[in-house]
Amino acid sequence: MYKFLASRVHMFIVGIGSLFMMMMFTACQGLAIPGTNGPSGSATLTGQVQSVNAPTHSATFNVNGQQITINGLTDQQISLLRSQQSKTFSIRGIQTGTNTYTISTNTQPQKNDNATPGITINAPENHSNDANEPGTIDFIGMVRSTSNGTITVSMPDGQELSMNIVNGLTDLGDLDGLLPRVGQFVKVTTIANTTDGSFTASKLDLAEPDEIQDQNTVKYQGFTTSMVGADNKLHFKVGNKSFSFPIITEADLKDFNFNAQNISNNSPVKAKVVFNGSTGTVVSVDNENS
Repeated sequence: MYKFLASRVHMFIVGIGSLFMMMMFTACQGLAIPGTNGPSGSATLTGQVQSVNAPTHSATFNVNGQQITINGLTDQQISLLRSQQSKTFSIRGIQTGTNTYTISTNTQPQKNDNATPGITINAPENHSNDANEPGTIDFIGMVRSTSNGTITVSMPDGQELSMNIVNGLTDLGDLDGLLPRVGQFVKVTTIANTTDGSFTASKLDLAEPDEIQDQNTVKYQGFTTSMVGADNKLHFKVGNKSFSFPIITEADLKDFNFNAQNISNNSPVKAKVVFNGSTGTVVSVDNENS
C-alpha cells in the first residue's frame, strides 16, 4: 500500500512539473525577452494609437487586441501621436514588462496604415569595430594632392583624407569639370564605401573666402561603436575610420532628451565637431532621421 501511494505521489509531482515547464515555454514564446532578441532585445510593434499620456511621455497602442504601452517618448513624438488617434503606427522598442516597452534610441514612430498589426522581433544589426560603416563626412580643407581618379584634402586636425574621383558620381560643382589645384580650399562631401571602407568624393566646390573661416568644423554621419559612458565621449565610425571626441556640456542633444548617456551602441548618428588645432569637441549630435 505504501509503495502504491508513493508511486502515485511521484507521478503527481512529475505531472505538475511538466505542466509548469509547458506554461513557461508557452509564455516565453509570446514575449520578446529583453537582451535576447535583436539589438538590445528590440522588437517592432505595429498597432493603433489608443491614448497618449504627455506627463509620463508614454502612449498606449492596440496591438491585435492587446494594450501595449510605449514609454520614453519625446515631446515631439507625443505631439505627433496625440493628433493621430486610432491611426496605425509601427514603433521599435525594448521590452521592459509584460505589456510595456521603451522606444529604442534614435528611432521614430512611423505611420503605417497598411501594415499588419503585431509584434516582430528585430534581427541584430551587424555594426562593429571591424565593420566598414556607411556614412558621410562634410568639411572644408586645403587640397594636398591630386592624381588620376583621386584627391587628398587636409582636415582640420591636420590629417589628410584621400578620396576617389568617379565620373558620374563626383559632382565637381563650380569647378567646370576640372579638379581643383593643390593649395586651393574646397568644400567636400565624401561618402564611405562599405565594401572596402574607402571614400568617394560626392561633391567638390571651391570654398568662398567667407566660408574658409568655417574650416574648423566637420560634420560626420556614421554609426556609434559604443554607448556614451561617464567620460561623455562619442565613439563612432565612418567607412574604415574610427573617431572619438568628448561631448561638451552645452552640446545640442535634443534628439536624446539632452542626455549624452542616451546615445547607445550601434546607433546611426550625425555629429558636428569643432576643432581647436588637432583637438575636436562635439557640439551637437542628432539621430539619422533629423
